[in-house]
Amino acid sequence: MLEPWGADSSTSYEPVADDSARVLILARDALSQGRIGDASAAVDSVGRDDVPAEVRAGLALIGLVARLARGDVRGAAPYSRELTGLTRERGRVAALAWYGLAELAAARAQTDLAITAFEHVDEEQSTGRDHPWLPWRSGVARLIAGRGEIATANALVEKELAEARSSDSPYAVAYALRTLAAVAPTSDRIGLLEDALDTLAGVGAARLEAQIRTDLAGWLMLLQPAEKARSVELLRSAEAYSRREDLGPLLSRVRWLLERLGEHADGELPGRLAELSAAERRVAQRVVTGKRNREIAEELGVSVKSVEWHVSHILRKLSITSRGELADALAQPRQQR
Repeated sequence: MLEPWGADSSTSYEPVADDSARVLILARDALSQGRIGDASAAVDSVGRDDVPAEVRAGLALIGLVARLARGDVRGAAPYSRELTGLTRERGRVAALAWYGLAELAAARAQTDLAITAFEHVDEEQSTGRDHPWLPWRSGVARLIAGRGEIATANALVEKELAEARSSDSPYAVAYALRTLAAVAPTSDRIGLLEDALDTLAGVGAARLEAQIRTDLAGWLMLLQPAEKARSVELLRSAEAYSRREDLGPLLSRVRWLLERLGEHADGELPGRLAELSAAERRVAQRVVTGKRNREIAEELGVSVKSVEWHVSHILRKLSITSRGELADALAQPRQQR
């Protein structure tokens, strides 16, 4: 997911007397700085029934992106309904709306729908010169690269990177470099991600930085295994941030990489968690937070039956009979026989 403006964006809304416009500024800044919880809380603190369409679109988009950052696809749905109605507007408002709908479609793996929505962003932005930074090209590039259209994806990101450099926005440049690393030849990826991190130095964009650190650690693990210590350091930083902001998708990816490096995830549930397999641990960690099987399945990208199977095995392995006992069981050390 993306932050739609960037920590240092020159595009902003003028402070006005209207409370919703002030909240938009606060929410936008929180999102771009990686304070996802604060951004979500700000959006939900103000009503949006009688506010200007552009402010309403901005708030709904931020709310949607914040929910998706936490893996809460269901929670993003109300914002998507708001944005759907705003696609009837033109220019900036419609661009914001289509961008949000594209991100939600991508999160749901609805590739064709996401690409179409991203292209609508381009159409709406072409109607005027004054528009917020919405990196729709990165969105399309990642989707079509997955289909093997590497040359087209690369061309899209190169254009986005050129525009970002001309706007003198380190955030936008770092974002484009991260996307370029995802579609560039393998030999170029580490260098591009290192450039992205250098570009972000001092910007204060915690989420984007954590995402880049995670990407870089993954490629170091594959291409430069002797750099294990650096990979772990990068992942520990990303892990601490994503755990603090409760960013389930990013945290799951960080911990998956740590497991591949033979490292235990910092801050995991103590005690008998080590008795579970990696898949069982991922399910158990979500069960103890109160998530239902369907929510866990959506977050992990597996079937509900698969989650049910894991829960059954977890309970049997730990010799307990209910989900409610799970947190206490995991906190206890293994009993020596």
